Amino acid sequence: MFFLDREAIYEVIRKFSLLGRECSHEISEKLGAFELQDNQLYYLKMIGRAMDITCGELAGQLNITKPSVTAIINKLIELGVVEKSRCIRDKRIHYIKLTEKGRNITRLEYLSHQRMVDRILEVLSEEEIHTLIRLTKKL
Repeated sequence: MFFLDREAIYEVIRKFSLLGRECSHEISEKLGAFELQDNQLYYLKMIGRAMDITCGELAGQLNITKPSVTAIINKLIELGVVEKSRCIRDKRIHYIKLTEKGRNITRLEYLSHQRMVDRILEVLSEEEIHTLIRLTKKL
């Protein structure tokens, strides 16, 4: 009995993972985010959360070297998702910020989760949804 329950739970987890990947793929396709690697998406999220962040500050947050961050930022600029702007007071300082495309891509995770919810709502009854919520809250 325990073995069957364990396998059933594994199957549920696999299905949720598959649903998440499908929804993420669907949203990525719409936003043109396929050219980004997972770590680049992570960097975009970090930049998006910060206001007026420099390469040095980003390097500190990511715990990597400044030259590594510069290479990452240059690649993101090439992809059109990040841009640099000079500080008005100190021309040596460059701030990194997301472009419109970058902001759209950072919404990917939220939109992917939203799409997962939509798919669940499409196939489950109201009672099943309440049961899913109740059971998930126990975790």
